[in-house]
Amino acid sequence: MRILIACGTFEPEVSGMATYTPKLSRLLVEQGHSVQIVTYSSERHFSTDFTFPFSLKRIVRSGTFSNHIRFFFALWRRAHNADIIYFLDWPSADTLGFYACVLRKKPYIVSVGAEYIWEKYLGQERQPLPLSDFYERGLHKKYGIILSRIKSVLLGAGSVVFSSDQQRLLYIKYYGLNPKKTQVILNPVEEKKFDVSALSPSREKEIVFVGKFIKMKNIESAIRAFALWNNHQFRFTLIGEGPEKHAIQELVRDLGISDRVEFVPPMKKSDLYQRIINCYYVILPSWTDMSPHQIYECMSLGIPFLLTKENYLSINSKDFLKIDPRSLEDIVEKMQLLSDPFEYEKHLSSLRALEFSYSWEDVVGEYQKLFKLLG
Repeated sequence: MRILIACGTFEPEVSGMATYTPKLSRLLVEQGHSVQIVTYSSERHFSTDFTFPFSLKRIVRSGTFSNHIRFFFALWRRAHNADIIYFLDWPSADTLGFYACVLRKKPYIVSVGAEYIWEKYLGQERQPLPLSDFYERGLHKKYGIILSRIKSVLLGAGSVVFSSDQQRLLYIKYYGLNPKKTQVILNPVEEKKFDVSALSPSREKEIVFVGKFIKMKNIESAIRAFALWNNHQFRFTLIGEGPEKHAIQELVRDLGISDRVEFVPPMKKSDLYQRIINCYYVILPSWTDMSPHQIYECMSLGIPFLLTKENYLSINSKDFLKIDPRSLEDIVEKMQLLSDPFEYEKHLSSLRALEFSYSWEDVVGEYQKLFKLLG
C-alpha cells in the first residue's frame, strides 16, 4: 500500500512524534509498503535524510500563512500517488492538509495526541485544571472557531486514532465522533535495555523532570512542593525547553532553592536515559497527561517514577503510588514518603510488579489492519 504521512516534527528534532514517525515508517517499509513523509522542519535538509528508506519532504517553518500554503501543495502533489493519508496530529491536517485529501478524493486518518484547545486555555494564564474538568465545565465551548475546525477534520476522517480509550471516549462524547470510526493504538514499550536488578534506596538523591516547559506539565507545583519539603539531601533536575522555562527559573530563584535545582537542555533519547538511569525517580506532575510514552520507557529501563493520577495509561488501574496534581500538599507528602528507605522500597516493588506488553510489532500490525480497511 502507498501511505502518505504528514507530521509536525521529525528527527533530529526532540519530541515524541519526531522519534515515533521514522520508527513507524521504517517498519511499514519492511512490511512491503511504500511510504512518503511530509513534515515541518527547522532546516530544508539534514545529513541523515538520505539514510531513510522512504521519501521525506521537509517544509521549513517561516510565516504561518506560508507554512500552510507550502504544506498543502506538498501534500497535494504527493497525495496523487498515495492510497491513504495519515495525519499524525490534528494541526498537520488543519493546515489546509485535509483539503488536499478532499480534493484528491483520498481517505485519511487523523491521530489525536495533544489536547490543542485545553493546552491553549492553559497557555492563556487561566486557572489550571485537569482535562476532564475542562470538558465537564464546558470551557471548550468558548473556543468555538477552533472547535469547529477540529470537528470538521475529525468527522471527515475515515478513522481517528487515539493512544488511550479514555481519550477516545471523551472525543466521542464531546466531538460527536462515530465510535465505529475510532481506533485505539497504544504506544509501544521497548524491551529493557539496562540491568536494573539492583535498584535500591542507595540510588542518587536526584528527582528528575523531563519534558516541555509548558503549563500542562504542572512543573510549578512540583517546584513549590520541592521547596516546601525542604530536604537538602535531594536535588531537582529539570531537562527540557519550552515557553515556561524563564518563569520556572524565576520561581526557583524566588523560592531560594537555586543551589538544589539544575536546568539541563534537551538531549538525544539514548543520552537522556543513560543520564538519568541512576536517579531516585522521574516525576511527571502534569495536570493531565495523555498516555505519556515517557513512563513506558521508564518501565522498560527500570527507572522509578512518580506519576500524576490524571494519566490515561493502561497501567493506571494498578496499585502504585501517584500524585494528585490539584494538591500541593499531596505532592509534598509523596516526596516526603519516598524519602523513607522502607517506603521507597515498597514503591519500587509496586513498580516492578507492573506488567504491560505492547511491542512495535503490535503497533504496526494494528496500523496495517486499519490501512487495509480504509485504503
